[in-house]
Amino acid sequence: MSRTVITGGRVVLPAGIQRTDLVIENGRIVGIGKAKQFVKADHRIDAGGMIVLPGLIDAHVHFLEPFMGTVSLQDFFTGTRAAAFGGVTTVIDFAHQEKGHSLAKTIEIRREKADSHVAIDYGLHVGITDPTPETINEIQSIIKAGSPSFKIYTTYRDEGLFIRDGALLAIFEKTARHNNGLVIIHAENNDIVEYRQRDFLSRGKTSPPYHALSKPNIVEQEAVQRVALLARSVGAPFYIVHMSTREATEIIATSRKEGFPAFAETCTHYLCLTDEVYEQPDGIQYIIAPPLRKGKDVTALWAGLADGTISVVSTDCISFSNEAKLMGKDSFDRVPNGMAGVEMRLPVLFSDGVRKGRISLERLVEITSTNPARLFGLFPQKGVIQIGSDADLVILDPNKEVTLSKSSLHMIADFCSLEGKKVKGYPVMTLSRGKVIVEDDRFLGHEGDGRFLRRKIDFKSMEKLR
Repeated sequence: MSRTVITGGRVVLPAGIQRTDLVIENGRIVGIGKAKQFVKADHRIDAGGMIVLPGLIDAHVHFLEPFMGTVSLQDFFTGTRAAAFGGVTTVIDFAHQEKGHSLAKTIEIRREKADSHVAIDYGLHVGITDPTPETINEIQSIIKAGSPSFKIYTTYRDEGLFIRDGALLAIFEKTARHNNGLVIIHAENNDIVEYRQRDFLSRGKTSPPYHALSKPNIVEQEAVQRVALLARSVGAPFYIVHMSTREATEIIATSRKEGFPAFAETCTHYLCLTDEVYEQPDGIQYIIAPPLRKGKDVTALWAGLADGTISVVSTDCISFSNEAKLMGKDSFDRVPNGMAGVEMRLPVLFSDGVRKGRISLERLVEITSTNPARLFGLFPQKGVIQIGSDADLVILDPNKEVTLSKSSLHMIADFCSLEGKKVKGYPVMTLSRGKVIVEDDRFLGHEGDGRFLRRKIDFKSMEKLR
């Protein structure tokens, strides 16, 4: 039996930050306290001067994802390897249903592409695109089989992802509290987007700034409000992905104050970029959905993270090549939406959040580890440092300064959205189930080492989120 001891670090525990030691056996945490209390270790890691956090969970990534006539650059190995360099030890990707396929077949097809390639543990959200009665009736069996979260789009009609309100209501009924399922929603009003896009294009307004102008704040605001009303009518919890606006944040805050299980994530890029980038020569690279917003929205999102309105920060990582992006060089509506980001979340949140006093270190752990674990049925196996949990850990050097750059990061991407951004505080070691997989900019893991995670949502655990 191999034993690893991590000594001397400031460890973020559920009860707070303590200078203590961790003992790991068989991939799990078996001891927390002074190392001298334990027998001799086979491996010893000195974390003196460092911060030890639970491994991050990125609950929103898209690896090897077909979209808008192309496929994202990062596959399940390169994507999870890049994630590990960013202190991420678990990702949740998506299995999007093809027309005519069952949900079980959808998961099977996606797992065939992922299982032998992932370098860290992973799960799958199931994207429902063909809400037939057979599909709706299958939801409960999929929940029991270990994939209890379902992705719904209220937009992307032309891409075959759009779901009408009646079908959404039926899905909510099948995932209501007593069924222990969770619907996660890409919330944009499709009709407004299509109307504004047609209007701009008809007048020759095709450059990147018109992408953002075609999706003003009301597009997200209206869709989030509608989703909240539908979910409340049948007692179903819901989760808004990549929330970007002040108005939507206010809707989630109101729902939560009234005691309703409304949850939301935002993404790293919405916390440090604004729509001004669309005016730059490389503005096409920043075309994402929802688009980047104004400074007032950035301020509201940080406030929502601090006060508990927003429960999670994910990345929505989806990397497209320059060639793919340039398919839309003459018209913003043809640009594949998305940017790479899986590796940058921890240093950005520590540098821009903790160091600037916007959030505490404990809150950083909640929004990147503990909360996604509780929401998506991974707690307490993941998302927390406590005895019995997986030894998924990241060691962060709070004084390490790094300039983010395409050339220095490990993501497979032709573009870095935060090129030249200086951060202070950087992950220097990542452990997955007790095994060191990243150390000092070296990848020590292996393709296929990750495991598929069967998840079970516990509504009582979900209620504890702040």
